[in-house]
Parts: sequence; structure tokens; C-alpha cells
Amino acid sequence: MSTVMLCHSITKQLKEAVEEVAAGNRDSIIENIEKLLMERQSLLGSIQPPFTEDEQVLGKQMMAWNQEIDRKLIQLRAEIKRDMNGLTKKKASAQKYTSPYENLQHDGMFYDKKK
Repeated sequence: MSTVMLCHSITKQLKEAVEEVAAGNRDSIIENIEKLLMERQSLLGSIQPPFTEDEQVLGKQMMAWNQEIDRKLIQLRAEIKRDMNGLTKKKASAQKYTSPYENLQHDGMFYDKKK
């Protein structure tokens, strides 16, 4: 199998993995995505022209898939950031609820001017 065909099959697997992130276990799918990206990166360096007509068609299809994959990965990154920020806010509000007077600031004093 040529390197272009191998790269095409890995890109197809990557596209499918990115599409199923919303449906299942995000951590294991992300690990699979990272593995596929590493495999594809190692193959991309070994692809050399001249290309046959079939390889050119596969290349164009890979380019279209790659744009979809990029969009989905950016969306996944935004979701992870949002989840992390939400978790931080939940921790802070839980801490404030359990000990509401812990972080009071005593930087000034009040003086009564009545004589």
C-alpha cells in the first residue's frame, strides 16, 4: 500500500474519531486522536511526488477532511476550556459556601466621630 493510501486511511479514522467525541468517552477518544495524529505526521514526511491520478484524488479528499478535522478539534478545545473554567468556578463557590468568612479583608477600620 502506498504512503498516500495509508495516510488517507489514517485521516479517515481520525475524522471518524473526531466526530464521535461528542457521543462517548472523551478521554479515551482524545488519546486515540493523539495516536492517529502522530501516525499521520510520521507518514506526511515520507510522501513524495510524482502522484498518480488516484493519489491526487485521495489527496484532495484528505485536504477537505483535514479542514473538517481542524474545525472539530478547535471546537473540542473550546469545550474542554469551558469545562475547566466551570470546574474552577464550582470549586470556588463550594469553598465560599463551606467557609464564607475565610477570605474577608480587614484593611481598614471604622471610627465613630460622635463625641
